[in-house]
Amino acid sequence: MKLNLKQIADLIPNSKIINTETPEKIEFDSVKKLSEANENSISIFNTKSNQKEFKDSKAIVYLINEDVLSLVNKPSLLVPNVDIALGKVLDLFFPPKKSIGKRGEFISISKTAEIEDNVDIGNFVSVGENSKIGKNSIIEDGVKIGDNVRIGENARIGMNTVFHGDIIIGKNFTVFGNSTFGGDGFKFVTLEKIHYKIPQIAKVIIGDNVEIGSNCSVDRGGIEDTVIGDGCKFDNMVHVGHNVKIGKNVIIAGQSGVAGSTIIGDNCLIGGACAISDHLVLPANSIVAGGTGMRTSPKEPNVFIGWDWGLTYPEFQKARVNIKHLIGFNKIISRIKEIEKKMGIENKE
Repeated sequence: MKLNLKQIADLIPNSKIINTETPEKIEFDSVKKLSEANENSISIFNTKSNQKEFKDSKAIVYLINEDVLSLVNKPSLLVPNVDIALGKVLDLFFPPKKSIGKRGEFISISKTAEIEDNVDIGNFVSVGENSKIGKNSIIEDGVKIGDNVRIGENARIGMNTVFHGDIIIGKNFTVFGNSTFGGDGFKFVTLEKIHYKIPQIAKVIIGDNVEIGSNCSVDRGGIEDTVIGDGCKFDNMVHVGHNVKIGKNVIIAGQSGVAGSTIIGDNCLIGGACAISDHLVLPANSIVAGGTGMRTSPKEPNVFIGWDWGLTYPEFQKARVNIKHLIGFNKIISRIKEIEKKMGIENKE
């Protein structure tokens, strides 16, 4: 498949062709990084630190932004956002898979389940009683859907994903393989050294346009639902505990966990390997840096960083400086004690 620069310019709003009068003749059939591009490739140049790679690159055309415009003397397309433009180009070369209504082998669908039009169902799939799968969805091999599960249209369900009962999911939902939804929340009460399990009877509710990675888990609520809002995007290995309420457009990077009954406001960004403790409220528009542990609820949004302190970024930087000073001070004390010992000064401490 070949595309030309004019086609791409027509596809991307507010783009501008530069350094060529014949964009329809600039054709390419691949997308490559600067150092690997050839005369049949389109590449991207969006940071001045890659100036040398751009100069040496053999790509026939480039996606660029305003930051590097003054450095560009090759045929290029100036775009508002290089990453979004690149995504549009990649979609042309690698279009998302579309459902065609096919059925695999060894599938089990309850007589009370409803499968809407044009849904692909892979091998070894089961769908429980009173469940519903929206139109144009793709259910890959090994997926298990329990009773009373509602999945909206245009869903993409990865291999071996499990949905326990009583789950409601909006449209355009994507999840990759081996994730689990609606498992029991972790609730035990300890009395006289015996752990008594408390049943978890509520639902999992997920909004529209949500994407969740591989090996994630979202627990059902106890007596109130676990909720994930519209537009959320989770990386691999994210855990969401029971009763958690996550607002709209929240991003959570890999290996992070949100403990039970915590509320995450809209538009929060949570980095990788973060631990968000239970019963907290994280204000909307907050950023939690990778590796941070949150143990208290902040009063207002900020950038939070620290091991188990939940400090703001400026507070964390001050703490780091103070720790270094403390280490230096302890070294001075040790040297003073050595000098006192050599001088025969008695230390009465």
